[in-house]
Amino acid sequence: MDNSLKNIEKDDSSDKVTIKVKVADEGYHDIVIDWSDERFPYKDQQVINQLSTIIGIPVELIRMTILDYAPLNYFDLRNIEHKSFDPRFYEDDAPDEDEPDFMPCNFTRENCLGRLNDGDRFVLRSYLNWKLDGCFDITIDLYSLDSEFYNENNCTDNYCHYSNTRTFIDRKVSVARNTELHNILRARYAELPAIVDVASYEENYSQRRRIWRELDAKAFFWVQRCSRHHYRHNSPYSRTRG
Repeated sequence: MDNSLKNIEKDDSSDKVTIKVKVADEGYHDIVIDWSDERFPYKDQQVINQLSTIIGIPVELIRMTILDYAPLNYFDLRNIEHKSFDPRFYEDDAPDEDEPDFMPCNFTRENCLGRLNDGDRFVLRSYLNWKLDGCFDITIDLYSLDSEFYNENNCTDNYCHYSNTRTFIDRKVSVARNTELHNILRARYAELPAIVDVASYEENYSQRRRIWRELDAKAFFWVQRCSRHHYRHNSPYSRTRG
């Protein structure tokens, strides 16, 4: 049954929720959310800190995490230790007039009631983000096992069993942490034409992709071909609000 459709009584009596997160070729890892822990004004950070341990990456290199139950039922988990963090993300979580079926996506106890449940199980998908300064960071998707994004036996448009194994995660982490590679990229990027309009941006981006191929880094970006099924895995939908 889709977790987003469960008719669960909203019980806020427990301060702790434990969810299960699976790496493709491993068992489950426990992630504990303690709503009463005052060390974390943003409860997102508890999840992101534990994910950094699971995948073996410094927490500041995780851009964000998206916890997915369904296309209109997900949470955006922001990382206070990432340079992109802005508390204004949390200022407005009102329903979108253009998308009235969207559920609130800020990761708060109130929003999680009846949606995030103790024992919920997820699979972990990670992908690299490139930045103009030559560095990389990682975004993590956690797909509910009951969601349309995941199939236990086959790859889907959103989740590949092959490219989300520990081996691939380690390779993506190595790119994100490779300061020597980042310095090389900065030097190569400096030789590219400046970005002044849409056309120059597209040319600049095309040249960056060529450089990534030459340095054997392109294979670990989030848009990649499934080695078993030969189609592209894309981000599940255009988002994020805010």
